[in-house]
Amino acid sequence: MTNQKRAGFLVVGIFLLGACMRAPFTSVPSIVNEIAASFHVPTTSLGILTTIPLLCFAAISSLVPAVSRKLGNELALAIALALLAAGSALRILSFGALMAGTVLIGVATTFINVLMPALITEKRPQQIGPLTSLYNVSLTMFSAIGAYLITPIAHRTSWQFGILCLTFLVLLTLVLWLPNLRDRQPVAAAEDAAEASPKVWKNPRAWLLTLYFGLSSFVFYTTVAWLPSIAMTSGLSATKASLVAGLFQLFSMPTAFVVPMLATKVKKRGGIVLVAGGLTILGYLGLLLPLNSLAYYTLLALFLGLGTASTFALIMTLFGLKGASQAETRALGGMAQSIGYLLAAVGPWLTGNLKALTNNWQLALWVNILVGVAFVIFGLLSERHDKLSEN
Repeated sequence: MTNQKRAGFLVVGIFLLGACMRAPFTSVPSIVNEIAASFHVPTTSLGILTTIPLLCFAAISSLVPAVSRKLGNELALAIALALLAAGSALRILSFGALMAGTVLIGVATTFINVLMPALITEKRPQQIGPLTSLYNVSLTMFSAIGAYLITPIAHRTSWQFGILCLTFLVLLTLVLWLPNLRDRQPVAAAEDAAEASPKVWKNPRAWLLTLYFGLSSFVFYTTVAWLPSIAMTSGLSATKASLVAGLFQLFSMPTAFVVPMLATKVKKRGGIVLVAGGLTILGYLGLLLPLNSLAYYTLLALFLGLGTASTFALIMTLFGLKGASQAETRALGGMAQSIGYLLAAVGPWLTGNLKALTNNWQLALWVNILVGVAFVIFGLLSERHDKLSEN
């Protein structure tokens, strides 16, 4: 295989891995009523379908680097895609299979999440910004496309067929990823990997980045889960609230592309941290006003989409930039995502319970605003040093 073809398969693979990262589970809330009716269960019992992947991220992210060292990044990702396809297809069979399949999806996407920064650092260290941008744009774009298209597909055919369409996307990605296995690199030296992992867990700078990631994910997944409900509480129809949720995903795309490339070109990234966090906080402050206006909620979706996507894109880039080696990058990604997604899983749960307790969204929104201020502070502190191991 020529070098040009190798590069082509790698770039296509990174793009499609981004497409598979969120769409298989972030599309499900749009058809949750149809799934509940099909399996004769309460709709409320399916709220866990979004939480399960987050718990998997938290539970096994720290284990991914060890598996990758034994298999190599390319093979580990191929196995993850096979698990993802199997888990996606399982969901149409029964309620039990729906839960089991969602767990498999969570395990598979954990591997993609942790290994992508390490793969880009290993294969294209001079293109961390552009390739991370490509991955983030694909992740955001297909999340929006999936959430939007699965409803009309389900209405014209069935929700099962909509799930099978998502499964086909994963299978296509697996087929196009397989040529990358020919260029599988030898695993990192055992002593290098063994040395990197424990140092990361004891490194205060790694903890700053971990808290930055975790608290920002708390706010992001809260927004994904509750933005349509908040809009409907203010008086928007279900159709308009769904449009607001789609716009939130759509508005994420520009910064998902621009921020990684910008982050690799500037020495200090505190300004990006402030602007991204400020837009997110501004969006939540706007949600405190119960205005029945689609235009107003479109503006808030713009602030929230740009802000949360900028923060996520920056952090995914920082995993590659702050690690001194591929092993350290994997270990940092595993640690940050293990703790971070545990915090992320708390966000939607806590927000929903605070709303139920107070019978309005005000207290829940203020909690998210305070969390937003906290993650900006941790982000600024993490930017005081370029590398984890810097003196």
